[in-house]
Formats: sequence, C-alpha cells, structure tokens
Amino acid sequence: MDKRFWNRVIFREISEESKEAIMQMNKIKAEYQANEKILSEGDPIDHICIIVSGVLKSTEYTIDGKELNSSYFFGEDMYPGGDAFPFYMVYGGMKYHVSHTYCVKKASVIWLPVEELKPIINSDPIFLKNVLTFVSQYTCHSKLLLRCVQYRKVKDRLAYWMTHINDPSRIICIPNSQEVLADILHVNRSSLNQALQSYIEEGIIEIDGKEISVLKQEELIHSI
Repeated sequence: MDKRFWNRVIFREISEESKEAIMQMNKIKAEYQANEKILSEGDPIDHICIIVSGVLKSTEYTIDGKELNSSYFFGEDMYPGGDAFPFYMVYGGMKYHVSHTYCVKKASVIWLPVEELKPIINSDPIFLKNVLTFVSQYTCHSKLLLRCVQYRKVKDRLAYWMTHINDPSRIICIPNSQEVLADILHVNRSSLNQALQSYIEEGIIEIDGKEISVLKQEELIHSI
C-alpha cells in the first residue's frame, strides 16, 4: 500500500490488527483525470474515498442549476495527510450523496467499503477517536467557511480566510491554485488577485509562488 495512504489523521496510531484488516478489505484503487465526473447526486454512500493525490470537488446545486456550495478534497501532494470523505455523511446516517463530485486535478484515490470499514473502526478505540476528530475538524472548517463568505468585500473574505481558517503565524499555502481559492471564497479570480495585490502593496503579506506569509497579523485581523 502506498505510504501516503497511511499518512493521515484517521489512521494515526491505530492498531496493527486494524491495519491488517484494512489491507484485507475489498479496496478499489482508481485514477481520475481533470474534469472527470466521479459521483452523482443520488448515488449510494457505500464507500469512503481516500484521496492519495490530486484534488476532488463536490458541488451542490440549487433547483434551477446554480452552484450553491462546493467542498474541495486534497491529496497528500496538496498538503500533509490528505483528505477522506464522506465520513460526516456516513456517521450522520445519510444514505445517498447530495452533490456531484468531480476531479479538479489528476487524482489517485482508494475506495474503502463502508460496511467493511465501520466494524474495524468500532472495534478500535483509537481509530474511532481519530474519525471523531476528523469529522469534528471538517465540521468546524465548514462552519468557518460559511462565516467567511458572509463578508461582502473580497478583501474581508480573504483576510478572514488567512486569519481564522489558517494560522497567520505560519506559512499559508494557496490550495492548488488561485482559481480554487477564489471558488472556495465565492469570488472571481480577478477580484481575488486584486485583493492579494492590495495586501502586498500595503506590506501586510508577501507571496512566494503558492505560499503566503502574513507580515502584519494584527493589522490584517483588525482590517475585517
């Protein structure tokens, strides 16, 4: 098994018995290309998706077809640990997907059958705690994003994202691309770029490639 598979919070310090049981599961390894559709709204929730590399995006739409909400899931190559989904839906008792899921950047994933995985989780206290932590962190992150997009100004959304959803005392990585970050913040890329440039000119942040360094944390926090 690819070592990146095990390098995530849900598997941290789980028992060797749990690891062996996962190794014996009827796993499905899959590769997806950019823009490929992976799941459709209404599909049964029968597998957990472990994103090894690449980027996936789940999008919900209004009745008239307008994009309502998007969630991005990143592989180990995007940030340490990578993502897995939809644990929150499995343990929330949902039976069917409520969104369409696409591949944004060429991805490698492993699908784990829910009915085989849940007994393994339930029999391992550390595994169960890890999943609870993972779901809690996902929920908190989602709540913060909802708060973020309530701001009207692009600069305020960006400032909130840098100071509340990320740790401004550390290097902040732009997820995949400015286009993805713009989608997360529900703004267009041009407006996001203008906001970033404005903060650079004000001496509040520096950008090196996809890495943002916050130079004046207090100013950024109080600017919201």
